[in-house]
Amino acid sequence: MYSTTSIFIIILFAAFCHASWSAIIKHSNNRLGIMAITSIVEVVVFLPLTFYVPLPSLTIWYLIIVSVILHGFYRLNVIYSYKFGDLSFVYPIARGGSSLSIAVISIFFLKDYISVIGFTSIVIVCIGIFLISYSKSYKFNYHAFYLAISTAILITIYTLVDGFGIRLSENEFSYLYWMLLLNGVPVLIFSIYSREQPFKNINFKFIFLGILAGILAILSYGIVVWSMHYIEIAYVSSIRESSIIFATIIGLFLLKEKQAKNRIIPTLLIVTGIIILYFQI
Repeated sequence: MYSTTSIFIIILFAAFCHASWSAIIKHSNNRLGIMAITSIVEVVVFLPLTFYVPLPSLTIWYLIIVSVILHGFYRLNVIYSYKFGDLSFVYPIARGGSSLSIAVISIFFLKDYISVIGFTSIVIVCIGIFLISYSKSYKFNYHAFYLAISTAILITIYTLVDGFGIRLSENEFSYLYWMLLLNGVPVLIFSIYSREQPFKNINFKFIFLGILAGILAILSYGIVVWSMHYIEIAYVSSIRESSIIFATIIGLFLLKEKQAKNRIIPTLLIVTGIIILYFQI
């Protein structure tokens, strides 16, 4: 129904959306508030859509609930990761670690077919991603690093859960709509009871950025989960990591991160890996 090229381009668009969403979170002084509005947008968009798809089976509900819990911890991790580290440092470690982990798990446990060239291209993408995070000039940020690694673990697990869930579901949109409706609810509840009082002194700009972040979050991950129904999870995950390129450019030109310029050359490795990967799907 969908050509390989069209799915590939759509995933690249999702990658751009994710990098933009992450930049909004990083740039905001009220990250928890932005995440909360993101969650509200997801509820408003997907609640009506759930009336047009069949209810998931009990087995699928288990996967949705696990995914929602994992996404909750992931979003909180993102908030605190960007509190301690640059976008162009945290983002590559989190995305690269998850991409490599998903590739290995897909081969040995999920029995997805990944060619030798395909796996090599995934490794190239990951090497490029980790090189972006490397810096000889600055003291290594261990606090941000550990948070980024824990984020990578969460990304790995929820990506596999969602890939498995959408493949098992009789109607992929049923899984997708319910998962996207609920996955921000834990953070929304946390923000309501948080001592940070994220909704205090909000203004129009804050609300606008929150709504924009919500739309970008929906597009970035909704497209990714949908595409797992058609091509291997590891391939989707690695192509999505082109978001690293966008995040590095945003970090350099918009967020004015000094080290971002030293992370541009390794993006060539990422581009090379993704181009090779394209011809393997």
